[in-house]
Amino acid sequence: MNSQILQYLKHIHFQDPLTEPTIKLLGQLQTNHLNLIPYENLDVVLKKGISFSIPDIFQKIIIHKRGGNCFELNILFSWLLRELGYSVTNRYAQFWRNLEADTPIEDVPMHQLLLVNYAGQSYITDVGVGALAPCKPVPLIAGHQHREGNELYKIEQDNVNGWMLYEQTKHNWRLLYSFLDDANDAKFAPRLSKQKNKIAMIRTPHGRHTMLNKEFRIYEGQSLTTYTTQNEKEWLQALHRFFHISLD
Repeated sequence: MNSQILQYLKHIHFQDPLTEPTIKLLGQLQTNHLNLIPYENLDVVLKKGISFSIPDIFQKIIIHKRGGNCFELNILFSWLLRELGYSVTNRYAQFWRNLEADTPIEDVPMHQLLLVNYAGQSYITDVGVGALAPCKPVPLIAGHQHREGNELYKIEQDNVNGWMLYEQTKHNWRLLYSFLDDANDAKFAPRLSKQKNKIAMIRTPHGRHTMLNKEFRIYEGQSLTTYTTQNEKEWLQALHRFFHISLD
C-alpha cells in the first residue's frame, strides 16, 4: 500500500485492519470521511480556482486539511476506493434539495456521486453532500428504503428522471437528487453552480456543523446552537474550530 493511501486513511482516522473490499468496509470509510472532511465551497466563492486532478485534490484536502465541493470530495474518494480494490463509477446527478419541481433543468445544480458495484449489486456512496444525506452505502433498488437512526431515505425510478434518492421530512418525501442510468458518467468537466454564499458543512458523530457566511450552526442531538461571527478574525477562528479548516 503506497504512502498516499496511508496518509488518506490516517486523515480520516481509519485504523482498523483493511480487509478485502466489502460493503461493511465501504460504509466505515464513508462514515469516517463524512465525519472528518467537510463540504466547503470557499475556493469557488473566493474565486481562487479549483482543480479536479487527483494530485491537486490530494494536496488540498489531505495535506492542507481542507474540504471541497462534491466533485472534489467524490473524485478523491473514488480514487481511494479504486486503490483499495472497489469497482467505482463516478456519476453526475441533478441536485434538487430546496428546489421547486418545475425548476428549469439548466438551473438545477450539478452534483457528483459514486456508484460502487459489489457482488453484482450497485450501491450509491456519496461523501459530497455535507448536510443530511446517507452515511452508508444505499442499494440501488427501486422502492428500497434506507434508514440511519432518525433519517429515512428511499430509492425510486422513472423514465423521466431515472434514479431518484428521496429523504423523508416531517410532512412528505423530498427529492434529494436524481441521475440517469447512462449518458452522464462523469467524464467531462462539471458545471459549477454560481455560488455567492460561503458554505461549509460536516457531519459529527452526534449531529452536524454548518456555516453560511458569518453564521455557524452546531447541531448536537436535539439541541441547536447558533453563533454569528462579528469580524474576519472570529470567522477564521470558528472555521478552524468547527471544520478544522485553516485558510492560507
